[in-house]
Amino acid sequence: MEKYLTRQRKRLLEYLSNHTDEQMTARQIADALTADNISISAVYRNLSALEEEGLLKRSIRENTREVYYQYIAAEKCKGTLHLSCCVCGKIIHLGDMVAEQLLHSTMESTGFRIDKSETILYGVCADCRK
Repeated sequence: MEKYLTRQRKRLLEYLSNHTDEQMTARQIADALTADNISISAVYRNLSALEEEGLLKRSIRENTREVYYQYIAAEKCKGTLHLSCCVCGKIIHLGDMVAEQLLHSTMESTGFRIDKSETILYGVCADCRK
């Protein structure tokens, strides 16, 4: 079944595509879209549909029960290994060469093949470590 593009869905997609370097909660997204008169229930409904379509990655940060969403359909996100700061939530797209070295090294030492399109590595970014 083809999804039609409602005004709310279009605005949500615009917002998400401008924030690919962030993981956000549904509440944070809804708050950002308040001026567009998009309700929290519409945000949840659309986030669920976008996740089913493979356009969003949902994750839960360590030591929290909060669900975070990241838009991964942007061209710079496709097939990219992501790093996520547990303190500020910043997302870093790991460069292809560095990612390939990490994946190759992991495969060589353990025999384990990592699916980089499904992987987020968590840690603390340089800014938060200062």
